[in-house]
Amino acid sequence: MANTSMEETVAESQYCKDLDPISKQRYTKLISKYVGSDPYVMKMSEFSTELRDLPAVEAVDITNYLVLQTSYYTRQQMKAYKSLEAYNFFVSGWVNHLGTKRLRDNHRLVFARVNHSQRSNETPLKTWIIAKEDGEVIAAHCNCMAGLSESCSHVGAVLFSIEAGVKMRDTASCTSEQCKWLIPSHVKKISAAPVALIDFSSAKSKKQKLDRSFEGRTPENPFQRVEMG
Repeated sequence: MANTSMEETVAESQYCKDLDPISKQRYTKLISKYVGSDPYVMKMSEFSTELRDLPAVEAVDITNYLVLQTSYYTRQQMKAYKSLEAYNFFVSGWVNHLGTKRLRDNHRLVFARVNHSQRSNETPLKTWIIAKEDGEVIAAHCNCMAGLSESCSHVGAVLFSIEAGVKMRDTASCTSEQCKWLIPSHVKKISAAPVALIDFSSAKSKKQKLDRSFEGRTPENPFQRVEMG
């Protein structure tokens, strides 16, 4: 009997089937090597929402992947401003249904839904990330128009969400109950509001505010509770 490779037998989503031949080969090679199944055919019940299961992604891991690592397709580095844009997506509450699945060889698959950049009222995008348990990011993908670059702003937003979850898990000054209120809650729809009620803070200032909250240097909890399920 002829040997059949995992790449030939892996369950494929319709998204995968619709890819051009070169992109499909790259996509199936990644999921075959690390996951064994297309994340886009998995159910959310297969993923854990417990913080203890998240890979230990830190700022240096995000920088290495988003800013320093070369894109497989464009062969160009992702510019630093893109990482700030991605952080703004995170603090704006565009990431939801974050879940983690343990893989072989101490790898983790993190799956999340992220609002569209320009069309927040449409069905959220699906984004997945493969990382080692120690936080090193191996690969990522999103079903947005720029997802084939493996480093779009939606991927960045999920990475920042993971980083925040890890800080919640590991910060001694933050009790489990207090930490539940630090991550930005999911925003399903952006409604009109008076200018006086709109937060025009930059992504950088929001990051500093969140970091201070994790470190217990401010009594305020500037964000609402995250929706994990």
